[in-house]
Amino acid sequence: MQRVRNLARWVAAGALVTSVAVAVPATAAPGSPACDHVALSWAGGTAEQGGGSARQETARVQVKNTGDRACSLLGAPSVELTTNGVPERLLQQRGGHSVDLAPGRTATFTITFLGDTGKNGNEIIRPDQAVVTLPGGTVKTLTWRWGSVTRQEAASRPGNYVSPVT
Repeated sequence: MQRVRNLARWVAAGALVTSVAVAVPATAAPGSPACDHVALSWAGGTAEQGGGSARQETARVQVKNTGDRACSLLGAPSVELTTNGVPERLLQQRGGHSVDLAPGRTATFTITFLGDTGKNGNEIIRPDQAVVTLPGGTVKTLTWRWGSVTRQEAASRPGNYVSPVT
């Protein structure tokens, strides 16, 4: 009988906690809202050799909070390299930490890609834009200036990917 009373108390307490939890509004991200007022630019001026291949290059992108309130980013952006509007989606690396950006502050992420002239028999794309969707959904477009890229859609170990925001 004592077990039944204890169980009844736990059920009643659970119902109370559930009703309280429903009344608390959810937040989009820990600490600050998603960044919706940002400017993107290429950081560093040129792509740098990186990664595991002689043809693999890394271009850094700077994200600047142009809004009047702090915001946060968590994870890797989605990036599509487009050629005449036809997209090539890059793999997003997992992980990352929440990056809080005060007004006027910046963060970066990298786009790693296999540069290619097409002389190696690889299928290449000649992107004209990088369409970036930041964590939280803000979409920005950068003019691609790094030349041709090896197509990687069907690769078992893609050499084209995007790092989390740091």
